[in-house]
Amino acid sequence: MRRAVVEDSQLRPEDGVPGALRQDARRNRLSVLRAAREVFRDRGLEATVRNVARRAGVSAATVHRRFPGRDALVEDLAGHAAGELTEHFAELSRTLPADLALERGLRRVAAEAVSSRVCGPDHRERFPERARALDAHLHRELHRLLVRAREGGHVAAEITEQDLRLATSAVTAAVAAEPDPERAGRTAQRLVTHFLRSFRGTG
Repeated sequence: MRRAVVEDSQLRPEDGVPGALRQDARRNRLSVLRAAREVFRDRGLEATVRNVARRAGVSAATVHRRFPGRDALVEDLAGHAAGELTEHFAELSRTLPADLALERGLRRVAAEAVSSRVCGPDHRERFPERARALDAHLHRELHRLLVRAREGGHVAAEITEQDLRLATSAVTAAVAAEPDPERAGRTAQRLVTHFLRSFRGTG
């Protein structure tokens, strides 16, 4: 079933003020990015712009108006995903106790590792600089949660960012080694539990 997304070509001046047009354009862009995330996760980065357009319920021309090609779409999607994670971690920090915020953050990372594993290796090979930048961004956000938990005595004082990197690397490796998505998800979450127990302080 096609999603109810307004095509640019269907918008007329009498439909509303310029601000409404911009709002529709932003809505279409977000719809395309959400569709791209689903398609790339299902098919890998070799999925076509036409595949993304079909999932978003818009024409391929509409996608091309916003993104010159598939690589531009992948780049924008990576930035969008980083922004979403930043917002998620900030919300965790605002609303949860420090130890629970760290746990939820690590579990979110593990879930993302499972859902993005189809395109993960391709992304690192084709966009190495972007992949490194995303890793650095992710670990900065996780480190903020770690520092807060450590200051509250929920994490041992000797636990550092390197321990977080070890945890996320172990999760990524375990997910890549398990072909069944359901088992990969369970394995990833068990690893998170193991590392969280090893991080605990005495407070």
